[in-house]
Amino acid sequence: MKTTAIVRSVHVSSRKAKLVVDLIRGKKVAEALRILETTNKKSAIILKKLLDSAIANATNNHSMNGQLLYVYEVFANEGPTMKRVMQRAKGSADTIFKRTTHFKITLSDDVNEREKDLQLIKDRIKNRALGNKKNRETEGAK
Repeated sequence: MKTTAIVRSVHVSSRKAKLVVDLIRGKKVAEALRILETTNKKSAIILKKLLDSAIANATNNHSMNGQLLYVYEVFANEGPTMKRVMQRAKGSADTIFKRTTHFKITLSDDVNEREKDLQLIKDRIKNRALGNKKNRETEGAK
């Protein structure tokens, strides 16, 4: 089973946040918390809070075992960018981009979750191909 926690429009560049996200992807929850506590980045603090929230969602809302949880997916996608203008010499101006990020963490307690998801995708592709084949056969019969 999977559970998710999301935080949107955090004032951190997604490029900087992805460096921290890559550190915890696929790790057990206890190990991910240790990594985030020792990482000296602004996004590590935000991700630690989000990971705590995801753990609470898993244990309280979905009755998942906290000891078996691991980071199934974690994303740091680009959010809206605020554009500001800074005055420069001789009447010119520079644009300042204040970037934001959307974070998403998905936790799972099943080690075989990824294989199950891949099998579902393969089954959907197979059913879609069979459906297209049936449609072609019925059109040919007309």
